[in-house]
Amino acid sequence: MKKSKKGVALILIVMMVIGMQLVYSFATEGMSHGEIETLIEEVAKEKGIPSVILKAIAWKESNYRQFHNGHPFVSRGNTGIMQINEVHRHLDQQKLRHDIRYNIEAGADILLGRWQASGSLYPTIGDMDPNILEHWYFTLWGYNGWLARNNPNVSEDKAYQEEIFQLIRDKYNQPITSIDSSHLPKSGLPKRGLKIPTPKNYHFGDLKDDHGVVFRDIIHHINQEYIEELYKMGIVSGIGKDLFLPDAFVTKEQMAKIVVDALDIKPIGQEIHDVDYGEVSPWAKDYVTIAHQHGMLPVDEEDRIYPQEFITREEALMMLFEGLQVEIHKEDLIAPITYKDFKQISSSALDSVAYFIGKGILTVEPQQSLRPKDYMTRGELCRLVYYIREFQLQ
Repeated sequence: MKKSKKGVALILIVMMVIGMQLVYSFATEGMSHGEIETLIEEVAKEKGIPSVILKAIAWKESNYRQFHNGHPFVSRGNTGIMQINEVHRHLDQQKLRHDIRYNIEAGADILLGRWQASGSLYPTIGDMDPNILEHWYFTLWGYNGWLARNNPNVSEDKAYQEEIFQLIRDKYNQPITSIDSSHLPKSGLPKRGLKIPTPKNYHFGDLKDDHGVVFRDIIHHINQEYIEELYKMGIVSGIGKDLFLPDAFVTKEQMAKIVVDALDIKPIGQEIHDVDYGEVSPWAKDYVTIAHQHGMLPVDEEDRIYPQEFITREEALMMLFEGLQVEIHKEDLIAPITYKDFKQISSSALDSVAYFIGKGILTVEPQQSLRPKDYMTRGELCRLVYYIREFQLQ
């Protein structure tokens, strides 16, 4: 019986594809654990995930197995090293079985999908800086589904994310702090919108670029040192996985967070009744509340905060001055203000400027301008906050 040329060609193509998959399968089945970890680290870096998080998932799910006895590793409908569930039908099922990198990338994307749902479906922790390992707690909880059985008040150390954290400690020798379970319900799932503070003892991942800095856009920046120091202290975080945007302007709600965290300002119990408090971002409400309670936030005649507006340099100085919460003496305010644009400084900001000049936090050089009405940049604010913290420690 004669076969058509098209039929023969189709058979040959299918055989070639199968052959290529088998060759790739045999090649990757022989990978050492070290080679697999290197591959996971590459994917983690590309995706903006601390590599120890992704490695721990891969180990728990499959013991780093993409193949078993020459066949794709499939267990209870889950495939490969990251044990991708069959519900993810949009993924290339053949590549999930035979391409270990594709499988790792798929697992990373699933994890990132959970991360991006933070604040809507999942609770948030602190400012959700992705380089703080503890911030991945709820994302890990949901890796295989947002399941009530992963509540540690029910399952204790058998909760999925708790097992991942223990793996990180034991196998990868990386300290990591579990979330205080008192923040969680006794059973069931946490409420949407729940916000939990970052644990006091938190730990950084490896989201750094090839230059050894956390943010690739601060290399050689005039304020690089101060940005890095405040980042290590947990006072500032980046924009996205590896950007800080040091020359971007600071909003009033961002300013509130940085001042409250940097100066360790505590709430005093008064409620906010400003007209536009509802416009404050969810992550910033606690910080704005505390800043407002202490009279630090600038408001207009109608008691509007304008939380999304940029803050000027003199407004930032006034907030920091108020945030110091120290006893001010007359002699603290007598330093001469000799900036060439002195007349542009608002009368309400003069005490703040004089105080910081007197303490050596602001410098005055010949023909130097303060630019009080210009907006404060993120990098400039880091330098200012760093010097203020240094002054506090003296």
